[in-house]
This record gives sequence, structure tokens and C-alpha cells, in this order.
Amino acid sequence: MKIYFKTLLFAVIVIVLNSCTDQQKSCPYWLKDYQVAYNKSPLEANKQWFQDAKFGMFIHLNLASLCEKGKDDYFLFKKGKASDQQLAYMGIDRATYEKSVRKDSLLYQHYSLNHFSPEKICQLAKKAKMKYITFTTHHLGGCYNFNTSLSNFNSLNAPCHKDLVGELSKACKKYNIALFMYVPPFISETTDKMYEHNKKYLTELLTQYGDVAGIWFDGIGGYYRNPNNYTHLHELHQLVKKLQPHALVSFKEGAIGDEDFISPEHFMLPFEYHWDHPGITKRFRLRKDRWNGKQSKLWAQFNHTKLREVNTVMQRCEGREDTHCGGGWINDDSAQHYTAEEVYGWLKYSRSTGSNMLMNIGICKDGSIHPEDVKSLTGVGELIETKGWPKVKHEIDRL
Repeated sequence: MKIYFKTLLFAVIVIVLNSCTDQQKSCPYWLKDYQVAYNKSPLEANKQWFQDAKFGMFIHLNLASLCEKGKDDYFLFKKGKASDQQLAYMGIDRATYEKSVRKDSLLYQHYSLNHFSPEKICQLAKKAKMKYITFTTHHLGGCYNFNTSLSNFNSLNAPCHKDLVGELSKACKKYNIALFMYVPPFISETTDKMYEHNKKYLTELLTQYGDVAGIWFDGIGGYYRNPNNYTHLHELHQLVKKLQPHALVSFKEGAIGDEDFISPEHFMLPFEYHWDHPGITKRFRLRKDRWNGKQSKLWAQFNHTKLREVNTVMQRCEGREDTHCGGGWINDDSAQHYTAEEVYGWLKYSRSTGSNMLMNIGICKDGSIHPEDVKSLTGVGELIETKGWPKVKHEIDRL
């Protein structure tokens, strides 16, 4: 009887230990310091981590990155209005350009990205004290930047022959940097035409690359204009949670209230702030006047309780400085870039509003990081070491 009892006790201990080991293994790599919270709730653990993360890197890389002036040149190129100078920059001759029916296919043939280095991206993020990276899985030009069964028009079949998401995912794990995946505006649509495609898109991203910190939906303007095209948005969000229970969901300024965090461009508008720059002051006031409508109602309804981040760009842009330069998300060779002190200033603003800062870099046409961005982000990491993290003024409201 004693032998039986000892054997039974030993078996119970083994089961308990194995259970604990399984729990430890199931914890995503960036949440290793949040194991206790993770065992109670994977989602709440990830939320806690996100709030502590403070600083992330946004990366825009797509076919428009091959154009000299980014987004502006891309739309001219796509409309058949590219100048000789623009074509020369991309290495495309005029005759080939004019004969081409699908202009994006010409860019795709030059998507070589010979200097794309996830290692250098992650090393820079570490130097800047960033804890996560948000990467464009698909954007201007229509190329899927990952291994997908949905289209042959993807980065693996392009001249670069790279699974861009896959390579970055491996590097992020190596450097203990969490990876969020940006998905383009059409992925949030749930019309009969798009719903099955978009479920497949999300399923591929969330089952091929290990643990993912979250999905960053774009295109909130489409939802505001026509919510009837998004009637199954909650089901899409639930699909993310089903596939990865810890994963966070964002849909810009928020739509239906079940998002985990909001991520508006450039400004967290509920809060006043003094700007030393007149162009930023003008743009901030203009945006704030527009905000006092639908978005202010969403803030009062549920956004004031959510995690938040301010997403902005390293390049000066008209949406933020009130200048005549482009949007700032896609690399523009004519744009001015922020200095380390200016990045730290925006970090002060973001932290003041109780938000993380998601700072975008537009990858160069060869896949490299712009040298000015390398210098500035390395410098901001040094400023954080000497000055410390800026303080939070406006805490997140808790229910």
C-alpha cells in the first residue's frame, strides 16, 4: 500500500511539474518576465508588458519604397505620369514603362532589397531602447511581404526571394523584441468578397511565424465612412484571439470598442500640449478641431480606458509639421529627418499623454535603413540613458 501511495504521489508530482514546464514553454519570449501574469491571463500579461514597453519601431517597406519621393512618386508612377528622372532613379526605361499595363509589376521586378537586414534593424531597435517592431506585411504596390498562398505576387517570388516577415520574425526572437504585424486597410473589410480572404490572411500570419505580439489594422477612415462593410469586424478580432490568445489588436483610433489599444497618427488629441514649433502647433490645433466630433465620442465611450500609442515618423511631413513635404511613412530622398533631440522631444510628448511612441522608419530602396535614422535613433537611446524616460502626466483611466 505504501509503495502504491509513493508511486501515485510521484506520478502526481511529475504531472504538476510537467504542467508548470508546459506553461513556461507556452509563454511568448518577450513575456518571460510576466510569467505569473501570463499564467492567469495571456492577454492581460501582454497588456501589462505593452504599457511597460514605452517605445517601438514602425517599419514601412513596400514597392513604393523604390520610388525617389516615396508615396508621391509612386502614385504618379502608377498613373503613367512618371518623369524621366523618376524612371531613371528606379532603373526603368521609358519604352518599357509605357508598354506596361500593370505598373506595379515593373516595380516588383526591381524589388531586390539587397541590403535588407533584420539583424541591423533589431540591433538599432535595441540601441534606441525600443521593445517592439511593427512591420508592414502588405502595403502600396500590392506585394505580400510574407509566405502566402493567397497570391504569387509576394516577396518570395520577387527578385529579393525573401520571406520578409519570416526573416524579421526570427531576428526579433533572437534580440527579444516583440513583433506586431501591420495589415493594410482592406484586411479589416468583411464584405462577402473580402471576408474569407482576410480570415485566411490573418490565419497565415498568426500560424506561420510563432508568437506574434499583435495585429495592427489600418484603414479606420473606411470604417467611419461605411461601417456596413465591416459588420464582422468583431469576428476578425476574435479570430486573432483564437489563434494567439495573448495577441493585442489595434484599429487606429478605434471602431467597435473591443480593440486593446488605440494608435492615432502624430497626436493623442484628447490632451492639450504646448509645442515650441509653430508648424506643429498649427497642425495640432487643426487636428484637434476635427477630433471634436466622432472620435471624441469614441474617446468618451471606451477609448479613454484603453492602452495607447502615438505613431509618427522620422521624416518631416505635412500631417505633422504643416510643411509641403509628403506623408513621411515611405522613404523620401528629399525629406529631412529628425535628430535624436527631436525624437526625444516626441517621446516626451507621447509619454506625457500616457502613450507609447511608435516611431516609423521608411526603409530605403535597397532595403537598408536611412543613415540619418540610424544616427538619430542610436542617439535617442543615449539620451534615454542620460536623461531617463520622460514622465507620464495623463494616466490611462481604469474602469
